[in-house]
Amino acid sequence: MPAPWPATKDEACTRLREETYRVKPDQEFTVRLFEPGDAWGVIRCFFEVYGDGYPFDTYYVPQLLIAAHKQGAMRSAVAVTECGDIVAFGSLLHHVAANPRLCETGQASVIPDYRATLAILCIQECLYTMVENDAPIDAIFGEAVSNHQVMQRVSLLFGFAETGIELGLMPGAAYGRGNTPEERISTVLTFKILRDTPRDLYLPPVYAAVLGTLLPDLPLTRTVRISTADLPGDAAADFDVRLFEAVGVLRVMARSAGRDFGDRLARELALAEAKGVLVFQVMVNLGEPCSGRVVEILRGQGFFFGGLLPQWFGTDGLLMQKLAFRPDCDAIKLQSPKAHELLAFMRRDMEQVGRT
Repeated sequence: MPAPWPATKDEACTRLREETYRVKPDQEFTVRLFEPGDAWGVIRCFFEVYGDGYPFDTYYVPQLLIAAHKQGAMRSAVAVTECGDIVAFGSLLHHVAANPRLCETGQASVIPDYRATLAILCIQECLYTMVENDAPIDAIFGEAVSNHQVMQRVSLLFGFAETGIELGLMPGAAYGRGNTPEERISTVLTFKILRDTPRDLYLPPVYAAVLGTLLPDLPLTRTVRISTADLPGDAAADFDVRLFEAVGVLRVMARSAGRDFGDRLARELALAEAKGVLVFQVMVNLGEPCSGRVVEILRGQGFFFGGLLPQWFGTDGLLMQKLAFRPDCDAIKLQSPKAHELLAFMRRDMEQVGRT
């Protein structure tokens, strides 16, 4: 670790560019959980893979990476050689969904000389084994990038089910593409259910058929009903709003719709648009009888189907999405027939809501 530690992403990238250190190829490595002393090696690994283009400072600043682990926001594993080089890294992220018992598979990195090894598979196995024995976690989800199919294959290998596609989620520059909106990278939503509690599931009529094709792939116990109720007239909407300005994404988790759902949403969208947001996501609570009415309101504002979000609120959720640009759907690389079917449905739904 350099002393003193870089305090900003710019300082770290300058230090990394000036380094003459290179990891030797063909070393033996072992996989273990992250330790604070690994931080600079992880950052060096990330920089070799993504340069300075990855939009989150945590992966460039040692203090931020260590703090994320201490605060419980991240747990990670590394592939480390006998001489201490970090050649691969993977993580699990907490506090991402509205349900604290759901965690996310974070961004992984493997330096080029070690991509032909089993490093990433060993890291994912280490993390998933850890969390499967961790009682507070009921499910894991991932956002597998679609500029290649590697992480989609890894997800399927470890028993994840594909449940949706987030169109244009990430800036293309972080993955070797350009900076235009059309070059943004889409991700495939995948879920692995570890534990489940029987619940009611209210399907919006317009999406009952497509959601019905996703449920058999998931070990969920659900009493399925068609949503016919109107918005409740005696309660306000309850939103968890998260704005990711670095990547141009607004995420509204609608824990409860409420009588003022439309007005609240309109205000959040206006604020985000003023800040240049390009991707708008709303997570609808499918545990509420009025979910169908919520979807009607969203479709009226240009939102289209994104996917099923098992256990997102404890109850299940539905991703609805809206874009400020036309996505390049033909550039999306998908692994499975299921993912291709989902993309075809989304393209039709975009046309129906007028977002073509």
